[in-house]
Amino acid sequence: MWQIPIVFIEVIIAYLLQTAVFTDIQMAGVVPDMLIIIICAIAYMKGRVPGTATGFFCGLLVDCTYGSVIGLFAFMYATIGYFCGYANKIFDRDDYTMPYVLIGLSELIYNLMYFVFFMVLNGKLNLGWYMVKYIFPKIIYTVFVSLLFYRLLNMQNNFFESRKNRFKKIKKEIDKEIVNENS
Repeated sequence: MWQIPIVFIEVIIAYLLQTAVFTDIQMAGVVPDMLIIIICAIAYMKGRVPGTATGFFCGLLVDCTYGSVIGLFAFMYATIGYFCGYANKIFDRDDYTMPYVLIGLSELIYNLMYFVFFMVLNGKLNLGWYMVKYIFPKIIYTVFVSLLFYRLLNMQNNFFESRKNRFKKIKKEIDKEIVNENS
């Protein structure tokens, strides 16, 4: 239960970084997608359901800010969170290559979905130009930024997991003492 407020704060910080800070540090005209980094990290560390929920919340946040249709970004981000959550089965705290691959693939899939929903449906069919001018630079920039931010998220996850395990251990000892006293 304590994870929900922490994820909420992470999402708000990532959103503010994406919309306020990184807009001033654009490279090749693109901004890194901090929300994709958060969604992939949570889905990879915690599973499909938290990844989907985080993706849905991030998408609603973007929908309320930029979207003309409520729910489209929520659908795209939730889909990414769901599929990244499958990698949770092979989660290793010390493995840093898999999350970066997931973030890069997720950024590619997100941008292809964006192209279909916003460009193709508006009659703009030049996928090659869109890939070279927008998608590839955005993937590179997002993965580059994730090199730092995923490590921070992983350290935070390890800290709270160790605290949770410590509290479980203390609770077991207390329950054991209570059973011994009642016997």
